[in-house]
Amino acid sequence: MKNLLTSLIFLLSISVASAEDHALPRLELGVSLGVLDIPNYRGSANSTTYVFPLPYIKYRGERLKVDEGIQTTMFDTPNLVLSLSGNGTLPVEEDNPERVGMPLLNATIELGPSVDYRLSHSPQGEWWIELPLRLAFVLNSEFEHIGQVFQPRLVWRYPSRKLYEWKLRAAIGPIFATGEFHDYYYAVNPDQALATRPAYNADSGFSGVRGTFSYSKRYGQLWLGGFLRYDSLNNSVVEDSPLVSDSSAWMAGIAVGWVFSDRY
Repeated sequence: MKNLLTSLIFLLSISVASAEDHALPRLELGVSLGVLDIPNYRGSANSTTYVFPLPYIKYRGERLKVDEGIQTTMFDTPNLVLSLSGNGTLPVEEDNPERVGMPLLNATIELGPSVDYRLSHSPQGEWWIELPLRLAFVLNSEFEHIGQVFQPRLVWRYPSRKLYEWKLRAAIGPIFATGEFHDYYYAVNPDQALATRPAYNADSGFSGVRGTFSYSKRYGQLWLGGFLRYDSLNNSVVEDSPLVSDSSAWMAGIAVGWVFSDRY
């Protein structure tokens, strides 16, 4: 992974993009390559590194914006925004030692609305309250619904106002989820119990705390983005699950992209 990250940074460093800042395009299109190192699931001591391609799409309309999510201004004030909140998990490998003899965890997706309210704004950044409520589904043949997740958070944003400026975001807040959602990751049925893994049924309620810092910047036609995240299950309703082997974890991701079209 270190060699790949070094290569991505090298590609960025040789960019000839030292042009003056320009206004933000209405539409940016491109492709990117991402590297992601994350735990198999929240609370797992085992992690996996992924390398994958991603499309790069940014759209800045008067009422609709597509950037790190989808936002629409449905109210007569820029301080109140309705956005689409999303999250997801990747499938867990068969060799995960915490789930030996248990069904594999499929990939999941969480989608739902978020009401975002801007508390203040200045040249040093903006403070927001975000209130996302998401429905969670397993990406299998039945598209199984596995509960809801509520993740209120306090957010500091430093938006890029010109093309080659840094865009920064820091967020922190608690997570709450239904028992059905917790069961998918942390429940142990009696027939799956071992001497070191007793049967367990998860409750609904407090699911820990998450803090995330993300960044992105354009360098000519090159784009760099990434994030650093801290996840804690301390004092959560699932902390005592036998499938929680690490109650706190750091994770990170980085991506580099090539923007082949800017439209104003």
